[in-house]
Amino acid sequence: MTASADRSSSRLASSHSPYLLQHAANPVEWWPWGADAFEEARRRDVPILLSIGYATCHWCHVMARESFESHETAQQMNADFVCIKVDREQHPAVDDLTMQACQLFTEATEGRASGGWPLTAFLEPRAGHPFFVGTYFPPQPAFGRASFTQVLTAISQAWRTRRADLLEQARRLSVAVADAMAPTDPAAAVSANALARARHALLQSFDAEEGGFGGAPKFPQPSLIRLLAGDPSPSAQNAVRHTLTRMALGGIHDHVAGGFHRYAVDESWTVPHFEKMLYDQAQLAPLYARYGGRGGDVWLGEVCERLLAFVDRELSLPRGGFFCALDADVDHREGAGHVWRPPAARESLRAHGLDDSDCAFVLNALGLEGAANFRDPHHPEDPPAWVIRCSDVAAAADERLRRGLAALHHTRQGWAQPIRDDKVILCWNAWMISAFAKCAVLLQRPEHGERARSALEWTFQHLRPHGEWLRCWRQGHASTEVALEDLAALMQACIDTSEATTDVSWLTRASEMYADARRLFFTEDTARWSDAQAGDALLHVRPSSRQDGAVASGTSTMLHAMTELLGRCGCADLRSDLLRSARAVASTMNRTPLALAFSLPLTEQWGTLIPEVFAESTRTPQPPLGRVRSRLGIEAWRSADSLWLEIPIGLEVRSTDQRVGGVRLVGSDGAEMQVLPAVIARRDQDGGWLRGTVELHCTDLARHARVSLSLCACGHGMCHPEETMDLARSRDH
Repeated sequence: MTASADRSSSRLASSHSPYLLQHAANPVEWWPWGADAFEEARRRDVPILLSIGYATCHWCHVMARESFESHETAQQMNADFVCIKVDREQHPAVDDLTMQACQLFTEATEGRASGGWPLTAFLEPRAGHPFFVGTYFPPQPAFGRASFTQVLTAISQAWRTRRADLLEQARRLSVAVADAMAPTDPAAAVSANALARARHALLQSFDAEEGGFGGAPKFPQPSLIRLLAGDPSPSAQNAVRHTLTRMALGGIHDHVAGGFHRYAVDESWTVPHFEKMLYDQAQLAPLYARYGGRGGDVWLGEVCERLLAFVDRELSLPRGGFFCALDADVDHREGAGHVWRPPAARESLRAHGLDDSDCAFVLNALGLEGAANFRDPHHPEDPPAWVIRCSDVAAAADERLRRGLAALHHTRQGWAQPIRDDKVILCWNAWMISAFAKCAVLLQRPEHGERARSALEWTFQHLRPHGEWLRCWRQGHASTEVALEDLAALMQACIDTSEATTDVSWLTRASEMYADARRLFFTEDTARWSDAQAGDALLHVRPSSRQDGAVASGTSTMLHAMTELLGRCGCADLRSDLLRSARAVASTMNRTPLALAFSLPLTEQWGTLIPEVFAESTRTPQPPLGRVRSRLGIEAWRSADSLWLEIPIGLEVRSTDQRVGGVRLVGSDGAEMQVLPAVIARRDQDGGWLRGTVELHCTDLARHARVSLSLCACGHGMCHPEETMDLARSRDH
């Protein structure tokens, strides 16, 4: 090993990132992200070469083998640059800023925005501004791209001979990144039709044959599916069910072990990019539970159960937190841990007791009797292989196929396995906790709620070692300061776990976490949420994302958690923050609704919680006077045409007046008034139970100066006697 490799290894070998450890023995003199690397670049007066990737990234592995393991290429990198290696999952703000720069740079230089990983950027060392950005570069010119060594040579020469041009390019690009990542749009009202416009646009791009949206490559895009799932129209519901079904039949679904791969390279969901990310499992599980539980589709429910079993088996600590991902490659072969050849599959089935008839059925149902559908593009010498996909739902639900898949799974466990990225990322871990909690409710499986609770307790124990939250954990060591998405996702996990386990103490923890998040990430004068904490001198922009992609942005995640928390724990300060935060993103939401696909459905709840956020709303849910509190702590007040209730945690009230315990309303003339059955409510459970902050529309309410409200509440193990409150119009006060 060379001296340079020794120095590189000594810098990365102590890392707690599996990705950085993969590069610890490269001949490249890698530095981890930090002030020391920037200082070294300034001392040597050379640009920074920033390489960003993650442990399970296939093309990251390819570029590493081709370039970073090459002593000749490493020698050029070491001579002309200070080279920094970043795990994008550890440093999301660095990745987001660099990816935004890549998209802006490629749009300006190539005519279309592009990005991906590995992400390769060249920075001037004083302020850290990028001046040239790309993704994968081949070792020889290919794919219409210069070779990596050609890029290195051109940039090092330009740094020596045309530095002023590069610095001006860096300045302009950094300004464009700042405009995109830290927008200064003024506060505005949310358009009441933004959600409807977004759903209409989605249906226009819906692939009626294969499901999903757009063409190849095809990503699951759970935020878009969720956006349509809230639309009760037959066209929207058909689009959601069809998409979930086609994905579950396709090769993007791991039929053998459960769970979903990251995306499909084709339009029919057949050939996946084989890595399996925790965040995809966390977002897809509740969707399959929704349509497989209360939605009544037993097979989609099975898809969800097998997904959760896969996560619990292969991506988790026992009763603890959840790991990041499984690699796409095995021994440098993409998909080698997943693809089959018919003779091996037939041998496995027979070895596990399936007769010839059942073997023929299973092989046919899984597409193993037809033509091969996969070749590793990097090893064309390898024989073709088969990605398993199922022919139809009837076959997928057949008991013979279940037995066959169990046999194949047993055999596959004896193969060389993909590398697991065994670090715990706080926000991804929290999303998976939420998924287990939501599935517990949707599938009526209390054990999933207990799994959420145990993971949440583990998280509080291991990712807050000294009273301050940290983002990453691996093999007993927590590190890296938290981002906005971490605390926002953990708030949501507490809320969902409280719902699944009926343990209200988690709501208290969510409220405490909100106070921490507000202190670290909220900008008081603009009501904007920043993705990163203040004071990082290495970030030339403090990003405040307004774009939901494969996962929700930090801002969208926080808006969701705030809305859910306000619905359960009415708080004037939280309500004020939510109103201001919603107005801060309104311009983006109105202009490009699908950019905020994750938070856009919240507008339906905002109609109850913060209706004044809409331009056309003249109604406020809380007049300054006229609020009445019952003995049990239920608060009631009136607006112009509605009755409002704020129900404390642990209590619930019937929403109808036709049964004992329901809401009854008597007008000032002594006549009983009808509470309309159409309830606009934060929570309206099956059976008509109301929780949180709710709005009831009442007939003829406006003409009554005073009304008498009677209701019975249940909670804390009993149903309480009826209580009556007298309400007057707020203007009477």
